[in-house]
Amino acid sequence: MLVGARMTYPVITISPRATVDAASDLIKKESIHSLPVVDRQGRLLGLISKNELDRVLCKNDSLNEAESEILVEDCMMTQVLTVTENTPIEEAARIISDYDIKSLPVLRGNYVVGIITATSLIRIFLEMTGARSQGIRLTLLVEDIPGKIFAIFKRICEMNGNVVSFSTYNSDEKGFKMMTLKIDGIEKYELKQAITPLVYKIADIR
Repeated sequence: MLVGARMTYPVITISPRATVDAASDLIKKESIHSLPVVDRQGRLLGLISKNELDRVLCKNDSLNEAESEILVEDCMMTQVLTVTENTPIEEAARIISDYDIKSLPVLRGNYVVGIITATSLIRIFLEMTGARSQGIRLTLLVEDIPGKIFAIFKRICEMNGNVVSFSTYNSDEKGFKMMTLKIDGIEKYELKQAITPLVYKIADIR
C-alpha cells in the first residue's frame, strides 16, 4: 500500500502571511493538528502545528495587540519531513514514529497534494488486524524458520477456515516470532486443537 492510496486530500493549508490567531482558529474549526504553509501556487514553505500555535498564543496570560500580529511565517517550521504519493505506507509510519510527529505533507515535486497523519495510520492498523471483523483472534509464538507460517495457513485452509487478517511482530524470545490472525469459519476449540501441535505456544485465543 502506498501513501497516495490513503492520504487526505484536498489539504487544508494556510498562507505564511496569515496571523497565528487565524491559523489557530482554522485548526480548531477543522479539528486538525497541523497546517502546511504554502505559497500562492501551493508549494510547501513550512508547517505550523497546534502545539506551536498554543505556545505562541499562551506565552502570556492574555493576548495583547502586538502579539496578535505575529504571522505564521514568524513561527512555522521550515525543515519539514515529507513523503510522496509513491512512498510505502510503512515508511510513512516509520517516519511518524521515529520522529514523534503527527503528520507528513505529501508532495508531488514541491507542491502539496495530500497529508498522511498518525490517525490515518491507526485506521490502517485497525484494518490490517481485522479489529472490526468477526472471527477468532489467535496469537501464536512460532519458530522463525522457513515454512512455519505456510504450515499454519495450510492447516487452517484444510479446515475450511478463512484468514481475515494476519500480522507478525518481533518476540522477546530469540528465534521466535509473534503472529496474530483473525480467523472465521472454524470453532475455537477445533482451531486450538489443530494449531497447537504446529506452534511453540498459543499466547492468546478469543
